Amino acid sequence: MVTVLAAVLMAFAMAAPHAEAAKQKRVVAISPFAAQTMIQLGVKPIRVGQTIGATPRQNRMFRGIKKLKLSHPNGPNLEVMAKLNPDIVFTSSRWSKGSSAMRRLGIRVINADPTRVTQVPANVSKIGRILGRSKQARRLNLSIRKGIARATRTTTKHPKVLVVLGIGNTAMAFLKNSWGGQLVQKAGGSLVTGGATNSGGFARLSDEVVVAQNPDIIIVVPHGNSNDLSQVADYILNNEAWKTTNAVKNKKVYVSVNNELLQAGTDVGPTIGMIRSKWLKNW
Repeated sequence: MVTVLAAVLMAFAMAAPHAEAAKQKRVVAISPFAAQTMIQLGVKPIRVGQTIGATPRQNRMFRGIKKLKLSHPNGPNLEVMAKLNPDIVFTSSRWSKGSSAMRRLGIRVINADPTRVTQVPANVSKIGRILGRSKQARRLNLSIRKGIARATRTTTKHPKVLVVLGIGNTAMAFLKNSWGGQLVQKAGGSLVTGGATNSGGFARLSDEVVVAQNPDIIIVVPHGNSNDLSQVADYILNNEAWKTTNAVKNKKVYVSVNNELLQAGTDVGPTIGMIRSKWLKNW
């Protein structure tokens, strides 16, 4: 009995420092996905990257956390990072150019953002494992998987959907490998791409291609400073060449300003459900 008790006490003694170390890690989350995941796992980052891509829900979760200014394409200022002296920085491929410089400062830099919807659970598990929160990550992943299963139930309606990213006066189509393109396909939409491919997930489509493909639904995603979003949306919505498409004729042209189609998050299921109920109407 004494031997068993001693073994149990020794196990607690060995586990406690590891648990305490996980709690005390100073972590910077450059990407909204990493910050959202951390918070849902019960770990608060010391800084969150100041991006314009976070969703409203993510921004609500980040209240009270100081923002870290980012400069494209390198990310955070190295002097600021040296003063913060984080143990871990969770980043994304978007800011990977600055990762090597942070590593030279002795900072552990980890790309933890999914580029595909199917990668979300694995990346949640990765963050949980690194932070000593694997149990919490398993619970979160269970919720994520259930949400995706509910939102992707079979439908017989597969409307043709053109999703357009508007930056200034430039309209770029979401391709099948873009985050928003994947969500629309998971929602049952037939994504209009004109056959274009691009590793970055976006491509310009000519007006002739759009008219020929004749989308049933057009979703416009204006991107940039909040003051310019309405102007960007108006420019795309008033495109004379698209007025012969079913989407325009049937008044099925929508504007998305909440970044759900641009930014990866753990609430994948609810986002797919929103696409189906709000735009595709194929529940």
